[in-house]
Amino acid sequence: MPNPKDPLHEVIEGYSQALLSVAKSEGVVDLVETQLTELRDAFSSNNDLIPFLKDPKVTAEGKQKAMAELWGDQVSPIIHFPLSLAIEQGRAALLPAIIDHFFSLTSESRKKITAKVITAVPLSEAATKNIESTLSELVGEAVYLKMSVDPEILGGITVYLGDRIIDGSLKGQLEHLREGISRKILTEKGRSLEN
Repeated sequence: MPNPKDPLHEVIEGYSQALLSVAKSEGVVDLVETQLTELRDAFSSNNDLIPFLKDPKVTAEGKQKAMAELWGDQVSPIIHFPLSLAIEQGRAALLPAIIDHFFSLTSESRKKITAKVITAVPLSEAATKNIESTLSELVGEAVYLKMSVDPEILGGITVYLGDRIIDGSLKGQLEHLREGISRKILTEKGRSLEN
């Protein structure tokens, strides 16, 4: 995210504020957040997307067409219009920062920290409340949960809380175990080579 004194920060702030104002006036802040979470995930999981958006050889029309295909019918006009406008105005590369800043603004407006929580299966309301209170206790502030389901984590839970990632997923634990076993094997092989 650019420094608040950076002119780009003002641009990002402008788009994010406009998006939040419209979402609030229409009473769809939660819906917009959910859809933007999916878009942010798409940016995170597709390594070619940001370089594509930054490429000066690709026209604004080409970038808009690609983004329209990416978000399809799943993005409401409230999101579609400002993000398309950003692309049209040559600011396509700022889309991830605009989305991130939107989340910061919604957190501030709620006076809560937003935590993205990923589970392998949908959780009950009681389990969700339990996670919310545990995370609030952990950070010492009220936490707003953005829940999503990803069967690929196999089990457990992954939490994105500001700059922190709490990986309690089964997939993460298995990867950690695999790394530990690999390290042990390499260490033992190293010792046997020394002897």
